[in-house]
Amino acid sequence: MRHIWVWLSALLVSAALTGCGGVSQKETEAAQEDQTHKIGVLVYNLADGEVMSFRSYLENYIMECFPDVEFYYSDSVSDEEGIQEFLALARENGVEGIMSFLSYDLEEEVAACEEYEMYYLMASGTVAEDAFHAVEDSPRFLGVVGPGTDVEYQAGKEMAEYFMEETAGDSYLIYSGGAAQGNEMHRIRTQAILETLEEGYGVTFDTPAEELALTEEPVKLQSGSLEVGIYPGFVRLDGVREGAAKELDSGAYDSAMAVLPVGPLVEEARGSNIPLGTVDAYTEGNQTLFNSGDLNYVTGKYSSIIGPSFAVMYNAVKGYAEDFRQDGKAFQIQQGFWSSSSAEDYGEKYSLASAIYVNAYNFEDLQHVCRDYNPDATLDDLIALVSAYTYEDALARRGE
Repeated sequence: MRHIWVWLSALLVSAALTGCGGVSQKETEAAQEDQTHKIGVLVYNLADGEVMSFRSYLENYIMECFPDVEFYYSDSVSDEEGIQEFLALARENGVEGIMSFLSYDLEEEVAACEEYEMYYLMASGTVAEDAFHAVEDSPRFLGVVGPGTDVEYQAGKEMAEYFMEETAGDSYLIYSGGAAQGNEMHRIRTQAILETLEEGYGVTFDTPAEELALTEEPVKLQSGSLEVGIYPGFVRLDGVREGAAKELDSGAYDSAMAVLPVGPLVEEARGSNIPLGTVDAYTEGNQTLFNSGDLNYVTGKYSSIIGPSFAVMYNAVKGYAEDFRQDGKAFQIQQGFWSSSSAEDYGEKYSLASAIYVNAYNFEDLQHVCRDYNPDATLDDLIALVSAYTYEDALARRGE
């Protein structure tokens, strides 16, 4: 590990002296004289670690490298009414396009953006196929960049396999998050965990996993030697967090898996010491939990993974939206996760995931797919960049 830390430290020092490298002073001044393009960012919780890491990348790196853009953030949004209020407010404030990190009714959201003449992009997420096909012909809907169904399912499956293999005992607690409230990512992850446990133990529950994933109330299940508890709801919320923490502290389970961030849960459940995993992101908070022994497994996104999504929106607001459509329709491009099951591995990946000047997707990577910088950029170039999301891909781009 030492050579990676030394290499990253050297790159950080060098990059800090050169900033965005490819952006000259002349180019910066010219960009500042051009129209400033305002991009809206729709988020579910401003205090969430993933949201904060994305924001740091956009405001502290992207805005330095692309001086003709600025970002207009929503407050924490938890329902479709809140989304619609933000879209209207964004248009009033001159926003040209929305990078969205949540959706409750994609058709309604795209319809609003058509009315307001704004572009709409699911910048890092998963939407149901029927919802996507309902809006794929809209010229204002750019598409979806994110895990997609297969990656989301694999994330839940691999986490369940890890805990079956690495922890003693046959009792598992699953935090299903917003699966029952229309969160497609949480639903798929929960279903994957349940089906993987059933397969691993050679049993089936009386109720199918796809139905159990949608439970609105806590349930406990048993089949053969396998025992499972499912606790729904967003654990950051008052009224959910307390009960979720009590369940974690109950002593009834040998390990716990969450399809959403666990920081608030761990803070509340000070008495728990069972192994815990999460599908979340490479954040400072999760690094702290790994180092303290409160977190044993994480799979998820990292801050600069949204770089290509920014490039999509940048092309759109600069007038090139039609050049990045797939057979005249919105695109779906798959982008997967990084995973860690030790503090050491997490630390190595987090150092690359969180750096401002040396990161997995830097300015040179993005300018290659931006028409203003590369007139020959194509959708195929964008797809290739999005698809090169792995830790090994990022190391290769940075010359390691």
